Amino acid sequence: MSKKSNYFNIFIIISIIVLCFGFIYFPISNDTFYNIKIGNFILQNGIDMKDHFSWLSNLPYTYPHWLFDIFIALIYNLSSFKGLYILTIVFYSLIGSLIYFFSKERTKNYLFSAILTIIVLCSLSPFITIRAQIISFVIFLLEKYFLDKFLLDGNKKYALIIILLSILLVNVHLATWIFFFILFLPPIANHYLTLIIKKIRKNDADFSIGLIEFKTNKHVKKLFILIIFCLLTGFLTPLNITPYTYIFKQFLGDSLKIINEYQNVTIANSFNFFIIIFLLLSCILLSKKKISLEDLLLLLGLIFMSLIAIRNVAYFLLIGIFPISNYLGKINTDLKKQTKDKIDFIFLNKPRLLILTILFIVFSFITSDKMYLNNKFVDEKIYPVEAVNYLKKNLNKEDKLFNEYTVGSYLLLNDIKVFIDSRSDLYTKPFNNLNHDIFNDYIKAYNDMEYEEIFNYYGVTHLLLSKNNRFTKVILNDSNYKELYSDKYFIVLKKIN
Repeated sequence: MSKKSNYFNIFIIISIIVLCFGFIYFPISNDTFYNIKIGNFILQNGIDMKDHFSWLSNLPYTYPHWLFDIFIALIYNLSSFKGLYILTIVFYSLIGSLIYFFSKERTKNYLFSAILTIIVLCSLSPFITIRAQIISFVIFLLEKYFLDKFLLDGNKKYALIIILLSILLVNVHLATWIFFFILFLPPIANHYLTLIIKKIRKNDADFSIGLIEFKTNKHVKKLFILIIFCLLTGFLTPLNITPYTYIFKQFLGDSLKIINEYQNVTIANSFNFFIIIFLLLSCILLSKKKISLEDLLLLLGLIFMSLIAIRNVAYFLLIGIFPISNYLGKINTDLKKQTKDKIDFIFLNKPRLLILTILFIVFSFITSDKMYLNNKFVDEKIYPVEAVNYLKKNLNKEDKLFNEYTVGSYLLLNDIKVFIDSRSDLYTKPFNNLNHDIFNDYIKAYNDMEYEEIFNYYGVTHLLLSKNNRFTKVILNDSNYKELYSDKYFIVLKKIN
């Protein structure tokens, strides 16, 4: 590697860090609050598979990201929200750096990889926050990288790394563990589909049909043993058999139908996703380079998953860099030496790299969210900062507070018992086996205005609501509710009848 290439790598790493700083918005999500609280609870009491933070008693809790909760609690205890903010930038930058180097290894072109990395980082920014996914994103990148290494030479050390990654994932972010196994499917499908077609053709040689390359891989058979070992890692948790039942219970519940990140992808909510698909399709049609069946199956699978749920777009962006980089590598082989020399002349010049770095830093500070630069990590427009102080002083232990879904975790962090919070699975019937589905009852009360029956059933005595929404306006016109407290963004009411 030339010194000039090293200079460009340094420039890219610096650019990734400053861009990540600029792209981050609202790193303190509602999940983060309960991560901190539950992490501290585990540190003090261990895992008892019970909930201790809702006034709805005797709810079982699965602790699906217990290790992440402990990690976040420790960081928070040491440096409060500022530490979590810095941690977000660190992981975001790590993801960007991995994307760049993994891509460059395949494209053999630093500029292609730099452009691809910047596009992915921009598109990935809505998914970057302090939640368990920020670690699982890194795990999936590493899994795909070492899976490709394993399929290349069958080295057992890569299989061991993949098993260790499975152990980490099942303890850090259990809800995504199923995706760990989905990544095994494209190479398996590619190998056996190619074998079937070879038998039909009566020819053992690898072949192409149109723009699709068909190749078998002698190491694919070893994947089945690796999959079994990875499946067994589900027992290497303190959660009993939860890793094997969690995903099924999750799909049996109704929370996936309501929560925004599980909704179908549309142009309105994921415009960048469709732009990337358009650019990718255009690149394939214009260059007319062949794409391997394995890469095509992976891309189609990722696109299909993304169309099902918004959250899966993140996996398309992360794992999609591997097949896209493979394709760009084929384009790179056909670039003329004259063209490569011109690119080197433009981008491997130290003064130009220095100017570009300064521009990236300026851009980062211009686009960054000033709220965090001023150490204001909790947005009072979203979370009831002032109302919490009132509730702490005036809410009795026997009072039962109805709260909105989005603020429950913030109340939980502040030692206020909640009706519901963003641990949505906890409140669904498949997970708690209650007669009533709490999550559905919340939706009926808050969205469908069937609140009177729901409040009477649960014995609700007080309400904490954000202002200027439809439900609050209805309650304020109901004579059965008396206003106790009001600030600019939130209101507390008491049920009097």
